Amino acid sequence: MVTVARAQAHALEALVAAMVLLASVTFALQVTAVTPLTASTSSQHIENQQAAVGDGVLTAAAETGALKRTVLFTHPENGSFYGIDARGYYVDGGPPTAFGAMLDESFSDRGIAFNVYLHYLRDREARRTTRLVYMGEPSDHAVSRTRLVTLTDDDALTEPGTSPGGDPRAVETPKTLESVDAAADEEYFVQDGNAGPLYGVVDVEVVVWRM
Repeated sequence: MVTVARAQAHALEALVAAMVLLASVTFALQVTAVTPLTASTSSQHIENQQAAVGDGVLTAAAETGALKRTVLFTHPENGSFYGIDARGYYVDGGPPTAFGAMLDESFSDRGIAFNVYLHYLRDREARRTTRLVYMGEPSDHAVSRTRLVTLTDDDALTEPGTSPGGDPRAVETPKTLESVDAAADEEYFVQDGNAGPLYGVVDVEVVVWRM
């Protein structure tokens, strides 16, 4: 029964993500379908298109939980993300998660570069930024979109896995943020900033530009 329920949840997740992403792309294409255009007007419409798609990807990822699972996609031993290179972030595209697949399909597969930054508070007051994806220095015409992810003490860290269809996915582990915070030899890149069940808030920023 549990397996069936999980399979149904995965199918619903994919359906919702596809619907939201399709809606964002359709809207973006409608925005850019204006002719004739001057160079500056054309550039602005392309930026509008990229912004609309960025909003759609973040919305779909947030609605299905893929965005939070990616934020939790870390080694409990050192707080680093799975599969990153020696520089500490992904450089050739999105992470091997459902959110990463959405980013790759929407941007890199179409010749559009993107960076993903995670903004959060450290030591309860200092604003810090972690690079999740860094594909280079954005151009002057880059657009940025953000989405807040709220973390609670009982949120579980995730690790590499696959969906029933074989797609990359961040799957939950038995380790919660609360248990990692309490362990002397484990860590998460965000610290628990509250005494109650709220653990912290991460502002996920996606910056996109034409290569």
